[in-house]
Amino acid sequence: MTQAFRNDQVGARFGAAAGRYEDHAPIQRITAERLASDIAQLPLPPRPRILEIGCGTGLLTQALARQLGAADWTVTDIAPGMLAAAQRGPALPGTARYALLDGEQPQALTGQYDLICSSLAVQWFSDLNTGLGRLAELLAPGGYLAIATLAEGTFKEWQAAHEAACLVAATPHYPPRTAIRPAMVNLNGSVRSERLIQNHPDGLNFLKGLKGIGATTPAPGRPPLSAAQLRRVLTAFDEQGATVTYHLAYGMWKKSMQRPAGVFVTGTDTGIGKTLVSAILARAWNADYWKPVQTGVSEEPGDTETVAQLARLPSERLHLPAYVLQAPLSPWAAATLEDTVVDATSIVPPVTQAPLIVEGAGGLYVPIDDTHMMIDLIARLDMPVVLAARSGLGTINHTLLSLEALKRRGIPVLGVIMSGPLSAGNKEAIERFGDVRVLAEIPSLAKVDAAAVDALAQTIPPLDECLAALGRAAAEDDLQALESARP
Repeated sequence: MTQAFRNDQVGARFGAAAGRYEDHAPIQRITAERLASDIAQLPLPPRPRILEIGCGTGLLTQALARQLGAADWTVTDIAPGMLAAAQRGPALPGTARYALLDGEQPQALTGQYDLICSSLAVQWFSDLNTGLGRLAELLAPGGYLAIATLAEGTFKEWQAAHEAACLVAATPHYPPRTAIRPAMVNLNGSVRSERLIQNHPDGLNFLKGLKGIGATTPAPGRPPLSAAQLRRVLTAFDEQGATVTYHLAYGMWKKSMQRPAGVFVTGTDTGIGKTLVSAILARAWNADYWKPVQTGVSEEPGDTETVAQLARLPSERLHLPAYVLQAPLSPWAAATLEDTVVDATSIVPPVTQAPLIVEGAGGLYVPIDDTHMMIDLIARLDMPVVLAARSGLGTINHTLLSLEALKRRGIPVLGVIMSGPLSAGNKEAIERFGDVRVLAEIPSLAKVDAAAVDALAQTIPPLDECLAALGRAAAEDDLQALESARP
């Protein structure tokens, strides 16, 4: 039997049971509620991007909705009947999409989810750990994989009844709790266990329950029992007390935040020189470039094209914006004018092998959508900031206010880059009162071209040096906090 044929068989049997599933699923309901309670303790971002594998009729889906509230939901199952049953349930808060998916082969999805979850579905994977590893690849840095599955010892009474009848049960093989581990190196987490015992009037009632939820596909290579063999097994099972043990394994793993280094370039204002700064940093650090939200393309070329020319970046080092808007306004205002919906929570960084320069739109408090400012996106992407500022009159106030806003959100600042007529006094004031490093000063340029960017890139400290300095500063801040907390 091929895996594809087995998947079709599993999907068909579960789909056929969709209408009566919840009448026979007390264990599934308990497990979904407990997994949802575990997930509710996680520090997920507002409106997290959630992918659910094997939704069934929606037990976990609805439990999570009650616990988490609004989210961006992608709800999947291998069985059309189950998916349809889940979709008929109460509307999910936030945005939701439903899709047929073999959760063990999720390559059709693009990834960057804050949470991937599954309750009592992944035990049907042909290779559990490899399948979990594929799912983990779809997590955003810092995202969580949370699953409940069956572990070794489940259905031990049914298996014992087969042994008493000199037969081998067709129940699938379930791994020990300690052997459940996604095949991915940058995950940290653990698996806890729980035992539930379900009492049945007799063996026929147990089999009726399995049929009621569609869990009747035998392990590969196990032929069905004859009528005489089944009677012997049922007799032995009833003599043992007709109880069934479920060994549940709850796995929770977090994807490491480690990724190619990068920075978010923002400014104290619009028109402050963020694009030039981004080009210089991309050239200096041999980095990729990404502008998540591009506005104003009706009046001038997008910043991606400008940075490509100035930093001499090939096309493979450039990443398309998540949103492109015509009007030279804030993303929120431009989207409203163009009858377009922008959702800041849907913006996820591209996967890169090189460092990534991310350029914002406007300053920190430019609105992206109805509820999110640019500073919210910076916090969500979890990247240190390079702040572009003017050198001239008024820059001290604007720059220190921006630095204070970033500090209050706990967003690290790699440094400031100042543009315009050089001012030693302003540079000194920003470094002293802002407790920040001015990485470079860009003088007034007669011509802004690739040659000028090449020259300015030579003045930028190496990225590793900047990150190391940022780490030392953070350690010093922690030490000071500990010292001040002492009685």
